Amino acid sequence: MKDIAEKSLFVIPENIKRMLWVFVILGIGMFIAGLLTGGENSVLRTWQAFLINTVFWAGIAHAGIFFSVLWQLTDAKWGRPFKRLAEACAGFLPFSFLMFVIVFFGSNVLYEWTHNPFLHHGIAVKAGWLNLPFFVSRNIIWLVLIYGVSWWFVKTSIKPDIALARKLLGSDWGGAFADKMLNSYGEHEDEVIRLEQLSRRIAPVLALLYTFGGSFLAWDFVMTLDQEWFSTLFGVFFIIGNMHAFLGFMLVVSVTVRKKFGVEEYITINRLHDLAKLVFAFALLWAYMGYTQYLVIWYADLPEETPYLVIRSMEQPWATMFLLLIIGVFGIPFLALLPRTFCRMPNYIRIMGIWVVIVQWFVIYLMVVPSLQEFGHYHVDMGLHELLITLGFIGVFFLSYLSFLGKVPILPISDKHLCHSWNGH
Repeated sequence: MKDIAEKSLFVIPENIKRMLWVFVILGIGMFIAGLLTGGENSVLRTWQAFLINTVFWAGIAHAGIFFSVLWQLTDAKWGRPFKRLAEACAGFLPFSFLMFVIVFFGSNVLYEWTHNPFLHHGIAVKAGWLNLPFFVSRNIIWLVLIYGVSWWFVKTSIKPDIALARKLLGSDWGGAFADKMLNSYGEHEDEVIRLEQLSRRIAPVLALLYTFGGSFLAWDFVMTLDQEWFSTLFGVFFIIGNMHAFLGFMLVVSVTVRKKFGVEEYITINRLHDLAKLVFAFALLWAYMGYTQYLVIWYADLPEETPYLVIRSMEQPWATMFLLLIIGVFGIPFLALLPRTFCRMPNYIRIMGIWVVIVQWFVIYLMVVPSLQEFGHYHVDMGLHELLITLGFIGVFFLSYLSFLGKVPILPISDKHLCHSWNGH
């Protein structure tokens, strides 16, 4: 067991850390410059790039915790080696909360309903929901609730592993973070049982919170960019996209960790194959939900619903992007991950994971940008604003993610299901 704990130790390489900090500095610099030195278009592009990345990277973090919850609820042995890699997304949650708060300050630029009067009854009936004080307060409550319970769940998961790592590798392992986590920690065997039972009670509550909270966040931060439009399926479609992006991210991380730390006996080819099959499955599910949403809105032909789809599927340049994203999110993963042999090639599925993350980012882009442009004057904004702010978010996300991994064992070494599946599936 000691050699497993030693393999689980992680330190961010200095060159990677420096590169990520450069990304953060570039992103912050572009955000400030875009707001202060540019014109009206620069301000709009700055805020829209910030919003796209806020909901995208927060969605990946949310999905990471959600999959850890699912693996806990189902006692999924195959998913145990990925559990800690998913939980490390919790490191981004405090920064995600800050990003959402910053978005509130751009509400006047992003959300027309914050400063323009409602023009007809179909929109005026939403006034009770679409007002800034209620918008801010309800989302603060959702975020505090979801992130608070998420951190509680993650703590119950990492405590036994930190305690076991200290027992095997020395009492100074983990430093101040481990000291804080293990405060009032009792006998190890008793604590493992207690925390396992506690996590089983927290998990279903957190699953429901993410389901409802994720839908509300999608409605409030993305759907209300177009104050006339609504879709009852949008929340589900948005969450499925988040999960698909996370699974792509998980392919990249898992293959990298497997190679770097020599944990092939845990992150086996069979398990990577299972993960690749999930990416394949969520590509199908994304296409199914997207088509369902399209079909319902198209055949209902309600004037407050159809413009959203008409603009994105018929107006250029969005119609081209719309088609390319269907091919990119559904067509390419479907064909690329259909052969069993390909799903068992680590480097190949890592490339597919990167692809899925990129195309899901553009899905969010297509959700956001057309709603912020004047009707009939559509264009793709893709320049320094979008590039540097996205790099800034990449820097923050990976610094927080890797910093979390550096404080805990990267494998759940105290988990009985991990132990029982050493040589199994």
